[in-house]
Amino acid sequence: MKHEEIEEQSTVEEVRIEMATPEDVDEIVAICTQGYACTAAAVKDQQKVQEKVEEYYNPQRILSEIEEVSAKWSGWIVARLDKKIIGVIGGGIVDSKVGKVFVLYVDDSYIRKGIGTRLVNHLTQMQQLLGNSTQLVSFFKSNKENYAFYKALGFTYLQDIIDNENPDFTSIEMIRDI
Repeated sequence: MKHEEIEEQSTVEEVRIEMATPEDVDEIVAICTQGYACTAAAVKDQQKVQEKVEEYYNPQRILSEIEEVSAKWSGWIVARLDKKIIGVIGGGIVDSKVGKVFVLYVDDSYIRKGIGTRLVNHLTQMQQLLGNSTQLVSFFKSNKENYAFYKALGFTYLQDIIDNENPDFTSIEMIRDI
């Protein structure tokens, strides 16, 4: 995504965090596709990256995940500035009392402006209301920026999740009490 400055009259405080609607599908697909490409930049097998994008971030799947919300999948939550989606998060419950951040992407123009933190905090509050006391997140081991971001939010290293088929897809899993 191209970089653009937040207009002077718009501030990050004006960003609304809310549940996605079916009309948001294309913007969610665009942010997730771009975000995944950036986080998977170190992966040598870019064909596999494209296959994962097509599996996880296709319009039909996103639409069904907007429409079918449950404890296991909290739905797509968006950060909206005016009418533009500038960030997305999705999570759910993976075990008794354990929630997880499954996906988080922020438009490149809004990284390091508090949008990711606000999205994580919103999802965390939802998971706490469902009785969760622990939260997990996992991401590519090669993504050092994600490690620093989640560490700043209080997550600690839990384990490596090894992908024996393609080591470039090895992930780090982090955990925190919520």
